[in-house]
Amino acid sequence: MFRKLTNIPTNVVMGFLGTGKTTAILNLLKQKPADEKWAVLVNEFGQVGIDGAIFAASGAIVREVPGGCLCCAVGLPFQVAVNRLLTEVKPDRLLIEPTGLGHPKRVLDRLVGGYFRTVLDVRASICLVDPRKLGDSRYTSHENFVDQIALSDVLVANKMDLADKAATQLFERWADGSRPRKAVVAQTVQGQLDVAWLDLTRNPARQAAFPDAHQAGSIQIDADYRRMTRKSALANSPLQNAADGYQSYGTVFPEHSCFDYIRITRLLNQLKAERIKAIFATNKGWFIFNAADGLMTIVPCKPSANSRIEIVATQNNWQDIPSALNQCIANSCSDSD
Repeated sequence: MFRKLTNIPTNVVMGFLGTGKTTAILNLLKQKPADEKWAVLVNEFGQVGIDGAIFAASGAIVREVPGGCLCCAVGLPFQVAVNRLLTEVKPDRLLIEPTGLGHPKRVLDRLVGGYFRTVLDVRASICLVDPRKLGDSRYTSHENFVDQIALSDVLVANKMDLADKAATQLFERWADGSRPRKAVVAQTVQGQLDVAWLDLTRNPARQAAFPDAHQAGSIQIDADYRRMTRKSALANSPLQNAADGYQSYGTVFPEHSCFDYIRITRLLNQLKAERIKAIFATNKGWFIFNAADGLMTIVPCKPSANSRIEIVATQNNWQDIPSALNQCIANSCSDSD
């Protein structure tokens, strides 16, 4: 029987690079009512889709809008991706994870207006921050960082196990200074969010401090480049992307590639980057590798279609990475050091 798509509860989960958005969404999915079907639309700065692979490995229903930032692709590609996801899956709830380098205003404007006005019921937006970044002007002067906080209804300081007293006080000052006041201000670790926050009401009175950030044309991703990168992904060539002073390197490995767990862990710990995300088949099983600020977490996961990696940094020093990654490939998944 045909089901009309209307008033689907929708939440945007945002935050700058390395704040733990993916982990937070995975934790929310674990709290999903058993009789409901939730879907995730994920956008990443890079081209190879690490978060999509991570969500898929967890059993989530996921679609991706790769490359650049969701706010810059918020026209036709975004509408098509949302439409296809809603039509094919007919979810009871939609969670949207924009890239950490994305500005949220155009995303929210698109979701609450036009075609989606009656299709989606946009509820509270959640922003995760790493309180340690609030003392760094590279972040606090960044338009996306500031407006992710400004436009959120729920503001969460994640990684509180790593924050000192000064960072905690900075977070509290930012939260206290928010107008309109946040519906929820919370502190947590490992992205542990309360699923009840998803049903809080979105406050349309929240204003961006930089409303013209990332207007159409501010970042151009050439159509020929998009076609080229799609081909490259299939051919296992490294893909790169650049915006806002950040650059990404990513690659997808052939289906049966198997990495030596010790060697790949050692390599990723040595790399200097703002963020590293990878999902690898190793001689000890499948693992998700997630690194930010020099700290890496490694968790086991279900098998994915391919091993893949995405690195985001402020400097383009990729020339030695392909060779270094290839040196970490084991002869077979029965190899060990």
